[in-house]
Amino acid sequence: MNINMKHSVVLINPPFSLEDRYGKDMKQFGAVTEPLGLAYIASYLVSKNISVRIIDAPAEKLEGDDIINSILNQGENIIGISMLTPSFGVVRDLCRKIRNAFKDYMIVLGGPHCTALPEQTLQEIPEADITCIGEGEQTMAEIAEKDKNSDFGSIKGICYRSGEIILRTEERPHIRELDTIPPPARHLLPMEKYHLTASRVEGDSYCPTIIVARGCPFSCTYCSRTFGRTFRAHSVKRIVEEIQSLVDMYQISQINIEADTLTAKKKFIKELCNALIDSGLSKKIKWTCESRVDTVNEEVLRLMREAGCWQISYGVETGSQRLLDLINKSVTLKQIEDTFKITKRVGITIRGFFMLGLPTETRAESIATIEFAKKLDPLWAQFTITVPYPGTVMFEELDRTGQIKSYDWSSYNTWSGWKDDGEMPFVAEGRSIEELAGLQKMALRKFYLRPSVVVRFLLTIKSFHDLKKYFIGFRVLVKSRL
Repeated sequence: MNINMKHSVVLINPPFSLEDRYGKDMKQFGAVTEPLGLAYIASYLVSKNISVRIIDAPAEKLEGDDIINSILNQGENIIGISMLTPSFGVVRDLCRKIRNAFKDYMIVLGGPHCTALPEQTLQEIPEADITCIGEGEQTMAEIAEKDKNSDFGSIKGICYRSGEIILRTEERPHIRELDTIPPPARHLLPMEKYHLTASRVEGDSYCPTIIVARGCPFSCTYCSRTFGRTFRAHSVKRIVEEIQSLVDMYQISQINIEADTLTAKKKFIKELCNALIDSGLSKKIKWTCESRVDTVNEEVLRLMREAGCWQISYGVETGSQRLLDLINKSVTLKQIEDTFKITKRVGITIRGFFMLGLPTETRAESIATIEFAKKLDPLWAQFTITVPYPGTVMFEELDRTGQIKSYDWSSYNTWSGWKDDGEMPFVAEGRSIEELAGLQKMALRKFYLRPSVVVRFLLTIKSFHDLKKYFIGFRVLVKSRL
């Protein structure tokens, strides 16, 4: 293979720790997942004969100075960094360190935050040279063919510096045929160091993630839809081959099948399930996924169960029909209840996602959400603080009406109630940060410390690992009351 050594690329998952994300008490339940976005970019660069490696700082427990030393030893001159909104401060600090150490290297930023605010991100992080908008595979490959002082105007989907000004190029179309991207370069990742949250795995066996589709056709106001509104999936053949390769390589018995909305297209999910059954993979692995209550029915759910699905995560969001309508969820409380009942009946367990502090939400509606969660009774429930992320309709509306309280992007954290740092970018009129933080903790206590739930978990203990997991969770919840 003829490798292009003119430029070499290092892709960095920044040192945004579990404590940064979840707070001191909840960090032990957080996930350290494969940065598959970077791995997809890396595989595409490899296919174009471009030298690349990945530094996954959270998995390797690396800090900024460790990353600098690693780049110093390897000598890559194009540095790509992925960024979520709450990791903004960490990325900004890392860019400063990199620029101080390497004056002439190119720093490229990408991810949901850059897609939403590409020009502003370059203004706020002057050390960065380019921000990528949307999917990064083709964009990074084209950037890697350029020198730092080149004209980047021909590269679609970026913002870049030209002297003292920031220019934005033509929009890059989404990749329609996802199979044109090679499977993610997992060989560049420390695969043994990843784990999902405890609620997404059975036991302590390894559970990797596979991304099978991009794009979401729905219009929830709190979602940024980085990959657009058109559902685009890998071919079923490609998906089955990738899962089989994971079985062969890592001897896995479970997997997380990821998509913005896996069941958005019934034809696709049926074809995938039938392929898993026909290939025999349904007998080798079980899988978890995320879905919407209005995209499944009993027929689909029974087929998913037969194909190995043991758990579905549903976004419920709120127990108020008024608020469901406000956030454009396009479902009813009855639909949610009915789908939960059917899902349980076919033998699939449920994780429920709930939001507290939605715009105009009252305390009574917050309490109604907690009570609705108890009524639905999923196996696991997650309660997060509403954060209006840049790029969402919610952010645009709240920003336009002057309701955003902070533009400190590091405070845009849905687990802020557990961080106890007194920071939230948005609080509805008549509410307070202290109230919402208390409600987030109270919600978990009220859900998990019910006698029926305690007994249910005790009956599911199959190992010392399970016992330890539940004991730690119980201790954290009791401590949160103090």
